Amino acid sequence: MIEPFAESWKKFGRAVDEIRSETGFGRRLKNIGHLLAGNFGAAAVSMGTVAIAARALGVERYGELALIVTFVQAIERFCSFQSWQPVIRYGANLHESGRLDDLRSLLKFAFFLDVGAALFGFALASTLAYAGAAAFGWSEGALTGVIIYASVLLFAVTGVPTGVLRLAGKFREIAYFQVVAMGVRLVLCVAAMLMGGGLIAFLAIWTATHILGHLLLIATGYGMLGKIGARDFLRRPIGKISRRFPKIWRFSVLANLSLSVRSSSQQLDTLLVGAFAGAGGAGVYHIAKRISKFALQAGQQVQAVVFPDVAKLWAKGDIRGFQRVVTQTETLLVLICGLGILATLFLADPVVRLLAGEDFTAAAALLKVQIFAVAFLLCGSVTRTGLLCMGRESSVFALAVVATIAFFISAAVLLPRIGPMGANAAHVIQGAILFAGLLAMFRAASKREAAAPRTAPPPNKDLVDRGDFDP
Repeated sequence: MIEPFAESWKKFGRAVDEIRSETGFGRRLKNIGHLLAGNFGAAAVSMGTVAIAARALGVERYGELALIVTFVQAIERFCSFQSWQPVIRYGANLHESGRLDDLRSLLKFAFFLDVGAALFGFALASTLAYAGAAAFGWSEGALTGVIIYASVLLFAVTGVPTGVLRLAGKFREIAYFQVVAMGVRLVLCVAAMLMGGGLIAFLAIWTATHILGHLLLIATGYGMLGKIGARDFLRRPIGKISRRFPKIWRFSVLANLSLSVRSSSQQLDTLLVGAFAGAGGAGVYHIAKRISKFALQAGQQVQAVVFPDVAKLWAKGDIRGFQRVVTQTETLLVLICGLGILATLFLADPVVRLLAGEDFTAAAALLKVQIFAVAFLLCGSVTRTGLLCMGRESSVFALAVVATIAFFISAAVLLPRIGPMGANAAHVIQGAILFAGLLAMFRAASKREAAAPRTAPPPNKDLVDRGDFDP
């Protein structure tokens, strides 16, 4: 396992030198900047809402709020097909090559995935709410809150608009929707605190602003369809979608399963802490996670920007360009993670006291451990994107399963012994396994591609012409 890290360290220095002279990287950096500005702006405002809610509700009631929100978000992650991924994976070159009929069919396929997932998610969340209430001892008011917050799932039909906006390079629009929604949430939270609002009031605010964010994204994304010639996509047939896009069902299902498996530890950890340490422990743990989410969201935005570029490079058979983009972006993430870890170690205690108050000071120690887990996840995010473009989704999924099993085993052993810190330690173990595995898999796959003969036109170009992006 040491060799992949040694090889990557050698590439690190070369990548830093290449970054300054790479025009494409400058464009990607600008797009990343838009997303990070919007994301960090939204996250900063979001932390304001969390601080107000924590101070207004107290440890126990805020813990209930955290458990309810986490419960519904876990259902959303489980049911979501992340349909923007097949839209980008298979549609990266369709518009440029003038294959608008195929693009419309692809969008319709993704749209029905979104609608089906939204309806199923709401039904599942409503059904499981009663089981969750019994398991975590929620009050009758909290149970009502679950049903209220679950309504956001009916508006989670954002895969197509997200994919369209990312294909069109409209990253600024995606980023600043979050700022608007979080700004409205902050104003409403201040009003609720001044009026003495309780748990239901804050859940209603979370619900309304979450739906607002979805509606802004949906309106803008579908408004972009006319500019790419796909406004009437719902009229296109999708009966033979698997012929035009071979293995699209396999890719969509595995992408969903991989995300569900990976995110299960991110979503269910708060619920596990609640089961072992009660709502109060879950509230403290959730504060630490919310702060660490700043860095985790940065990696998600970098991945969103890079995915369309690496998909196009891979589809064109530009292996060197593909590997260069992945290496450069991972270099950027390593630098960001190093700075983030140092900042967290020095600032965790005062930041937690400032945001949530003295009742939540225990969250600072949890945050100092959690940041290492976040760093591992960030440093492997673009490598994961590269492997997906190379058609290695099965291997990525298998690795996610192994790492997630390691998380739940570690959490089951550590939580009863060291409390909420056990979940943080389990995240570090999971992140280390994911990072090492992704790095080794990408290096091995890159070596195979470099050794493959290139006397004939790259096979992926032929596959792109037929609409098959899966090598």
